[in-house]
Amino acid sequence: MKRTILITCFLFFGLVFKGIGQTVYSSDKGEKYHTADCRLSGDAEPLKLSAAKKAGKGACDICKPNDLGKAKLNQCSGKTADGTRCKRMTSNKNKKCYQHQ
Repeated sequence: MKRTILITCFLFFGLVFKGIGQTVYSSDKGEKYHTADCRLSGDAEPLKLSAAKKAGKGACDICKPNDLGKAKLNQCSGKTADGTRCKRMTSNKNKKCYQHQ
């Protein structure tokens, strides 16, 4: 019984810390935060979800970064102009972000 309670606690706190440690993207002037492959992210810089919420930013209605854990994400398989692999994450079946479609 104690083991079950202990495992449940670890799982609960693991999910809480995963949400806090999630990386989202937002610009200094923007009011919303986005996923890496959102078409509205523009010149956004990466920051932690907790920092974005502390700054009073809201979730983008297009990319829905709060639903990130519900979809299986893959790193984009596209190549950048300098030949390195794209760092954006995507849930598209073709494993390519919006820019490399």
